[in-house]
Amino acid sequence: MVLVIGLIFIILAAILACLLFSSGTQIPEFVQIPTEGEFAKAVATVSNVYLVFFIFIVIIWAGSIISSRGITLIKEKKLKIAEGSLGEEVQIIKKRKDLENLG
Repeated sequence: MVLVIGLIFIILAAILACLLFSSGTQIPEFVQIPTEGEFAKAVATVSNVYLVFFIFIVIIWAGSIISSRGITLIKEKKLKIAEGSLGEEVQIIKKRKDLENLG
């Protein structure tokens, strides 16, 4: 479940970023764009783009961490299952040896 949540974070952020930057919609204004000065307008626009980009990167980063935790949980569960099955095989082999020694 944790793995799926992390993948949803990653995929959703990537899709939203692609839609935002390819659809031509207006980028949210975190920094107010001034009415005067071309350089000030350009800096404010670039700042807004970078802030939106940074937010998407943070969401994707969080999704990768969550997915990593999910993978770790899956590996631990498989390792416990493998250890349990090895323990049963060892017991079966010991019982066979004991039966062979008796017979």
